[in-house]
Amino acid sequence: MRSLLPLLALTLTASAASAGTPGGLTITQASDPAVTEGDVIIDGEPAANFALVQDYRRWTEIMPDVAKVEITEQKGDDARVTLVSPTGHRDNLHFHTTPQANLIFFEDTGNGGRADVWAEIVFVPQAGQAGQAGPTTQTRVHIKLYAKLHGVATLVVSERDVREKREHQIAGELTHIRDYFRSRVANR
Repeated sequence: MRSLLPLLALTLTASAASAGTPGGLTITQASDPAVTEGDVIIDGEPAANFALVQDYRRWTEIMPDVAKVEITEQKGDDARVTLVSPTGHRDNLHFHTTPQANLIFFEDTGNGGRADVWAEIVFVPQAGQAGQAGPTTQTRVHIKLYAKLHGVATLVVSERDVREKREHQIAGELTHIRDYFRSRVANR
């Protein structure tokens, strides 16, 4: 989510719509104008896939726009994490996981109150298709991204531009997750 957070700190709103994307991804705009959602299907058990992604240090392998992960505090299901981009940009995030629901929730804590930004990533069972090669157990990865701007930015930013940026961001993150799990299956 790294590349979206700087934009969100300056610019966010959205509108309702639905869009399909190539590569098995689905992106939708929720009835809440500040929410964009997306889905992709990957192989494997939801709990095992969740465990890999909730290992924040692994995000440098999963997300190409994360060059470094700094965990400043971790207590139980909560963590304070800074994601550092290849250009040095830093996003300060508060993570909370709910292992029994295979859910990762995080919010941006470093935007100075200019925006409310949070995301959920949940890993849910998806029945495999008969006759399909490979594992029959699959996981639907669902991302929900919420962002609401405050102040002057709401006067100068197009809702359409922001919606497109959120859609692009979620499509990118889902693509990275899908590709990461495909490469894990291919390398077994």
